[in-house]
This record gives sequence, C-alpha cells and structure tokens, in this order.
Amino acid sequence: MTRARSARLGVVVAGLLVGAASTAAAQKAQWTDAVFVPGYWAGGRLVQPAANAASDSLALVMSVAYFSAPPKWRAEISRTADGRTMGAPTVLIGEGDRAVVVTAVGATPLEQHALGRDPLVRAAVVFDAGGHRQGPANGRFVERLASGSVGRVVYRRAVRNPTFDLALLDPGGRSAGATLLASGISRVGDQRSASVVATAGARGVDNIKTPKGQVAVTPDTAAITKMDRYSVGTVALEEFMRSGGLGPYAVPADSTGRHP
Repeated sequence: MTRARSARLGVVVAGLLVGAASTAAAQKAQWTDAVFVPGYWAGGRLVQPAANAASDSLALVMSVAYFSAPPKWRAEISRTADGRTMGAPTVLIGEGDRAVVVTAVGATPLEQHALGRDPLVRAAVVFDAGGHRQGPANGRFVERLASGSVGRVVYRRAVRNPTFDLALLDPGGRSAGATLLASGISRVGDQRSASVVATAGARGVDNIKTPKGQVAVTPDTAAITKMDRYSVGTVALEEFMRSGGLGPYAVPADSTGRHP
C-alpha cells in the first residue's frame, strides 16, 4: 500500500469515527422519572390499599435519572425506605433491553442480581431491544398490572440539552460506578432567587419597600430560629408539589377536578 493511499485511508477512518461520535451525541437523551404507587406513607411505612380497593392516594417510592445514547443507556435509581428521604442511587447500565448492576467493584447482569427480582427495578428498564426509550418524552403516564389495577404512576421530565459524558454509559469504564446525579428529583429548597431576596429584603429588617411605599415590620427572631430548625424531607417536598400541581407536576386535572 502506497503512502498516499494509507494517508487517504486514515482520513476516511477518522471521518467515520468522528461521524459516529457526532451521531451518538445527536441522539443523546436525558430525563427523570418520579415513580409513584398506590398508597401513602405513614410513620415511615408504606401503606398500600387492599387488593381491588379503590384509592386515590399515591406515594412517591422512586426517582430514576436516565442518560441515553442508543443503544446504550444508564439509569440511576434512588429509592426511599421511609417516605422521607431518598437513599444512595443504584446504577444500571444497559445496551438495548438488557442491563447490568454496576458498583465500585464490578458489574452483575440484572437477571442474576437480587434487584432483578424487584418489580419496580425491572420496570425501570424502559428501553426496547434497540435501546430506545419507551413511553412519552415528557408528562404523566400510568402503567397497569395484568389485573387492570394501577401498578405505577410516572411523572417524566426531560432535559432539553443533555451534556453527560458518553463514557458513563460504558460498564467497563473507570467512571461507570460513579454517580452522575445524586437524585433526579427537585431541590427547590436549595435554589436561591436574587429577585425574591431583593423584594423581601434581608431577614431582620424593620422596613420593607413595597410598590405602595415603606412598610414597617417587627422581626420575630424566635420564629426565624424555629424556621431554621425545621426541615422538610425530599419526598415530602415532592408530594407537596404533586398534590398542588406545581412545577413539573403542573398537568391537567382529571374529570373530577383533582390533580392525579
């Protein structure tokens, strides 16, 4: 093979590799599923309705952050055991409709892992044989059991511009066991709005400017201290937002006028 031909072949191969990488990047998708089941949390326990019993209550049990570039994908599953906080995520990495459970020490096929017997974890594999997402890109949808009763109610939220590293989809990579997101659900309490602070003023001020002029206030330092000591669990926050149809849960009410 001549030097010129070798150079041309090298250019062609490089172009193919760049094209493949560009295609994978263009097919990137990222979203979060907030998973609810019939029932409610009480005293750190999930109380589910009896078989065939009608119930409007839904309990948040799982949040799954997805990262996809077909046929490969990654799912970070966070679960709650007490209805208050989410535990450390479990990482699944898959190709097509098959998945492995990845930890810092290795990877195990899902069907050989204890999690493979968990119906909620099995349901989190939402990909077809080509690694494409099944179900809507955004919004609320219901999955029913063979009996016709509600199995899962899922609120899906897509990320407009995915920016994750494709290396995270490789189960043999050094970063495979690392958690990209601690949780896919909202962290409203961690957000700070400069406009809100500017409007309300710093805590403890005795005058606040309003559109109608200055308003005198008497700071209640004891109440502020009490508020600082009060904390709301992540799950409780999500439940509050869902029940009020706020933020990502702002979906149309059903025929009864209630938010699902």
